[in-house]
Amino acid sequence: MTSTFKLLTKYLAVFCILLGELTPSFAQVTESDVNLQNLFIDASREKILGRYDKALELFNALLELDPQNAAAAYELARIHEANGDDNLALRWGKSAAEWDAENLWYQRYLADVYQRMNLNKEAAEIFRQIIVKEPDNPDNYFRLAYFLVRSNEISKALKVYEQLEAMIGIDEEIIRRKHTLYLGLGDDKKAVLELERLIAAYPSNTEYRHLLAGYYEQSNEHDKALAVYQQILSIDPSDARAQLAMAESPGKVRDELQYMESLKPVFRQPDVSIDLKIGKIMPFINEVARSGDQELAAATLELTQILERVHPDDAKGYSATADLLYYSNNKKDALSKYLQTLELDDSVFLVWEQIMHIYRETKQYAALLKFSENAMDYFPNQAIAHYMYGLAASEMENYNEALSALMQAQLMSGKNGYLKMLVSSRLAWIYNRQGAFQKSDEYFQAAFDLQPESPEVSNEYSLALIDRGKDLDKALKIMEKANHLVPNQAAYEATHARILYKMGKYDKAQEWLEKARSHGGEQDPDVLEYSGDLAYQFGDLEQALEYWKKARDLGSVSKMLDKKITDKKVYE
Repeated sequence: MTSTFKLLTKYLAVFCILLGELTPSFAQVTESDVNLQNLFIDASREKILGRYDKALELFNALLELDPQNAAAAYELARIHEANGDDNLALRWGKSAAEWDAENLWYQRYLADVYQRMNLNKEAAEIFRQIIVKEPDNPDNYFRLAYFLVRSNEISKALKVYEQLEAMIGIDEEIIRRKHTLYLGLGDDKKAVLELERLIAAYPSNTEYRHLLAGYYEQSNEHDKALAVYQQILSIDPSDARAQLAMAESPGKVRDELQYMESLKPVFRQPDVSIDLKIGKIMPFINEVARSGDQELAAATLELTQILERVHPDDAKGYSATADLLYYSNNKKDALSKYLQTLELDDSVFLVWEQIMHIYRETKQYAALLKFSENAMDYFPNQAIAHYMYGLAASEMENYNEALSALMQAQLMSGKNGYLKMLVSSRLAWIYNRQGAFQKSDEYFQAAFDLQPESPEVSNEYSLALIDRGKDLDKALKIMEKANHLVPNQAAYEATHARILYKMGKYDKAQEWLEKARSHGGEQDPDVLEYSGDLAYQFGDLEQALEYWKKARDLGSVSKMLDKKITDKKVYE
């Protein structure tokens, strides 16, 4: 016996039971009754087999013989629902509910159709009628309240919950819903009262006290929240969330470093959720990102390193450490931690993106090319991965490959104006390298149109003018503005220095290169190569060779660098 036949047999057996009106009990079964029943069975079979057109034909034929057959109307409604015609589903659903008003199955189905069509008041009315016929079923009250809320009749929904509560007593779900509704109405007193009722009913359940404490925190009533956390700890001294909250001492000016020290005992507990711990240190990670505060970064790193030890198989701890190292300008160690993060969880694109940024910022273009190619395979719809691939290929002078990837990134960037700007600027940079200066200028203009004072575009445009050996005064003004808008960026300071170098203003160029080296340029092969060139111009060949060799060791892609080292002289 096939599974389809078994299902069909079971389905038809159920409908034979449901079809009381076709074969009334204690009455003689007529030939007409038998014909109706057979017609219904044939129509149902066609429906189960997915032959809806034939099923519709048979059910309509049945209704011609028995015009108010509720079961047939119900089946017609279900077929039209399957065909995506809600209007006809509603028409026949109404008919079924009207012709057999005592059949709650039909009433509930009609309410479902109303819900799908967003006719919430009508659905609520259905459940009012159902409650009259079936007053002891709590689910009917929940459904009625649900549709009243969707109809924005909040006060009426609250009355339904009160009616249900009078029937079944204190119930967690009812109180939670009432609490939420009172919050929506802005009635804070009643919202709190509901949570207090829940706590009174379940005094040993600390989750309800956490709800109340969380509410007080959101309302900036920190002292009240603290009092609730104290209650929680009196019930369960090991409650980590309450311990963390008490350590924070909300509402008081605290020593951040002392506070983080107080977090360590809880962070060492493996049974405390890592997400809860991460939530406590995220404000400090964000502050390090904003301010670069190294003392704060070091203190927060102690906590993330505890996370790594206590939760060695969770990527979040390693990712948090990587973020702190990156914002502390320790890109080498940050890269190692991000790669470790991917070994545990390679599904978070933000980690992939951060790794690509580090490869770009440290000018590891071969690594960036390979990594961004993998990123495109894993996340083919991420335009930034295509941009990074194009950037890496262009720096390695694979211009055709770079253009292809960048054009794809441009198509995929959608409404991301910042990415569009970066892509246009890099396309302009490539066309400049190829000597297509008019096309280069058009793309640079497109980039500036998207963000007129972009330091990224200003830098690439200035480098293009340096390559051309023209309009250096213009380039200098552009970089003066860029370095004013975004100070202390080694790459921009180095470009500024390079312009001055090309203008023969070596003393001023030296000042800007010293700034660049103090802001991370000691790890930038371009900055080091420029520094070597300048040292050579000052007659210090030994210093020049030292800078050039460091640039080579850091993976410089400069074609002239090896020749400079070999011949011990500058080549422009």
